[in-house]
Amino acid sequence: MNTENAIKGAIGFFVIIVVGSLLSAFLGGAFGALVAAISPEFVKSLFSADAGESVVRYSFAVGMIWGVFIGAAVAGFACFLAAVIKILRI
Repeated sequence: MNTENAIKGAIGFFVIIVVGSLLSAFLGGAFGALVAAISPEFVKSLFSADAGESVVRYSFAVGMIWGVFIGAAVAGFACFLAAVIKILRI
């Protein structure tokens, strides 16, 4: 019974990390697109690659990539802390 609870807890933490990463990716992409919509010249000066005509799409993609990285790190750290607290209670 104890092994089943550990597996369910690990799966729950994994789902939290995945959902948190995807939400962060969407928020990062939306923020990147918002910045590009407000000031496309600023975004063009930030990136060395030529974004062409669709600076908003390029910014959305870059924002999603950074959102996934930051979201996975934050969600993973939060799950690590939850696991440590759970272990200390036992």
